[in-house]
Amino acid sequence: MAIERTRPSTHAERRLVIDALASVVAGLAKCFGANTEIVLHDLAKPEESIVAIANGKLSGRTIGSSIISGPFGDVGLKKLIAGDMNEANDPLTIVDGYKTRTRTGLELESTSILLRDSEGTAYAAICVNADRSKMRELKAMILELANEPEQEQAADVAEGGALSVEEIVTEIIDTSIKATGKTVLQMQKEEKMEAVRNMNVRGLFMIRSSVDVAAASLGISRFTVYSYLEQLKSVPR
Repeated sequence: MAIERTRPSTHAERRLVIDALASVVAGLAKCFGANTEIVLHDLAKPEESIVAIANGKLSGRTIGSSIISGPFGDVGLKKLIAGDMNEANDPLTIVDGYKTRTRTGLELESTSILLRDSEGTAYAAICVNADRSKMRELKAMILELANEPEQEQAADVAEGGALSVEEIVTEIIDTSIKATGKTVLQMQKEEKMEAVRNMNVRGLFMIRSSVDVAAASLGISRFTVYSYLEQLKSVPR
């Protein structure tokens, strides 16, 4: 019960917690070093969610960047989108041990901590993204000296760098459409739903007005996009 009483229940209380955590980000970066990015998100404003960041050079982000500008494959973000982070009983959830990749192809080891308010809704997130590439290079050098070849790992290099929210929205929509293997004119309902699913997985619809942009790109109405999203909720993936 002591934990429950400390969980914020108003906007002002959530703001106090976020402001307090913002001062911790730089300190955590001192502990982890220059090869670890520490990010604090205010989930109430996804278009400019980052309120504090250290070592943002790893992902090309700064204060004011959007939540969908982060590395690809963010399991924490996917759980947040799916609603798995809205649980009344636990004040926080830690999602750890997963890998993400920046738009420049840099692989990161990531951990996300999502904080919930008194209603169980996630309102803030602290994300830690560590670049272990130098350690892997050192390991490869040691294995080479020991005459033990390291197993090759495939790496799909992502394109681009730091982008604006508008550019990210366009990139997500374009890649989601291309992933269907058809042009918009060739797409049937199933392909359009798959494109919407991909957009949703990437966090597109956390950004206000993105539904209208997606709908226009697919040649459907915004209400059809919402209908697809509702239908996708019942489809196991």
